[in-house]
Amino acid sequence: MTLSESSNAEPTANTLPRVLTLWDGVGIVIGSIIGSGIFLKVGNVDAALKMFGFGPIIGIWALVGLVTLCGSLALGELAAMFPHAGGPYVYLREAYGRLPAFLWGWTEFWVVRTGSVGALACATALYLNQVVPLSHWGQGGVAIAIVVGLSSACVISTRWSASIQNSFTVIKLLFLGAIIVLPVLMFRSDVTHWSPVWEPSTETSFWQALGVAFIAVMWPYDGWINLAPVAEDLREPHRNVPKALAIGMGVVVTVYVLANLSYHLVLTMEQVAGTKTIAADMFQVLFGPTGAKLAAIGVMCSTFGATNSNMLCGPRIYFAMARDGLLPGSLQQVHTRWQTPANAIIVQCVWTVILILVFYAWKSDPKAAFDGLTDSVIFAGLIFYSLTVGAVYVLRRSHPQQERPYRTWGYPLTPALLIGVYLFALVRQLIDQWQQMTAVIALIISGVIYYAIMTRGHRKPAPIR
Repeated sequence: MTLSESSNAEPTANTLPRVLTLWDGVGIVIGSIIGSGIFLKVGNVDAALKMFGFGPIIGIWALVGLVTLCGSLALGELAAMFPHAGGPYVYLREAYGRLPAFLWGWTEFWVVRTGSVGALACATALYLNQVVPLSHWGQGGVAIAIVVGLSSACVISTRWSASIQNSFTVIKLLFLGAIIVLPVLMFRSDVTHWSPVWEPSTETSFWQALGVAFIAVMWPYDGWINLAPVAEDLREPHRNVPKALAIGMGVVVTVYVLANLSYHLVLTMEQVAGTKTIAADMFQVLFGPTGAKLAAIGVMCSTFGATNSNMLCGPRIYFAMARDGLLPGSLQQVHTRWQTPANAIIVQCVWTVILILVFYAWKSDPKAAFDGLTDSVIFAGLIFYSLTVGAVYVLRRSHPQQERPYRTWGYPLTPALLIGVYLFALVRQLIDQWQQMTAVIALIISGVIYYAIMTRGHRKPAPIR
């Protein structure tokens, strides 16, 4: 079957119907990326870099945006070549073989995807606490209810889930637009908060501080890879995936840089570094106590929408792995009535709930539980996102005749920029958080053992192309 034929094939018992449009794709990109990070990681960045001035603070947001855009350019080529459920799992399989692809899916299930969903649900509960005070376990209960509710929506209808996504994407963009323009419109902006732009410091190593800040900013930009797993649900994926990535990433980078400029018009670097709820603090300065609650509602809408997006995308990866015989066959089944990968969604839901329970039991502070989940997600993502982008080089060499409806702009420099920066961040995280990261490495090694047991004596099924 050719690429163009597979892109328009009718759904079968284990393929998904193409029900998503270009603008659904844009909504998934923006909605997946803009979630909790622009509200809960801004203080982490300022705490790491404030002694060096405002220049490095705003610079790291722009730099990571540029690097992420470079990665999305490569992702567009890969998704247009292989417009199937699973996204990076499929690209890694075609470029490196079944084991690296399996390890990506294995890590996605145990850490990356479920950890992202859990962290975003926790963030939603954390901000709900600003409106309606909740106990520690009350917040945990809300996070679990969000995961179960959105999983149910994903099971019943992909179209329904996409509509939820689109609605909350519009709300979060309107909210961030208010953050960007209100300080100027209300004459509450102070450009002296942007000073000094650069100030040498001997308190700590600049590169160490930059590494810490980079990991913090990686979470707000995480989600750029989420469109690829739903390529099989997207109409005309060879055209719409690259377009959706380009439009979505352009919006996200612009909004992030402008929002950070605006935060720092209202609050000093010291104030930003000391806050866990920056949007609420900013709105409290502008509107008083009522403003803080309004901001909390806005952030809740943002994190809720991002939870939905991750919930929608993740099961397509396990679905693709089951189709290759690497996970139980029940996970590749498409529900006869709702035409969704229902079993894969349910399994993801169950493990996410377990993760939330574990982190709430382990961490007495909900923000600490959130940071623990996100740092684990980013470490695993650094490894496999780099390999995914590197697949562009491998496939250009090993499959030069493969049809490529879209080719990576700036090749070979743009993929190399992402890989180089990610390697720097990976080394820094290993140095700074080696104890927590060894648990992720142990999980990946356990995946190698599981793979060896599951594939012993089994014939490799032909991949879907």
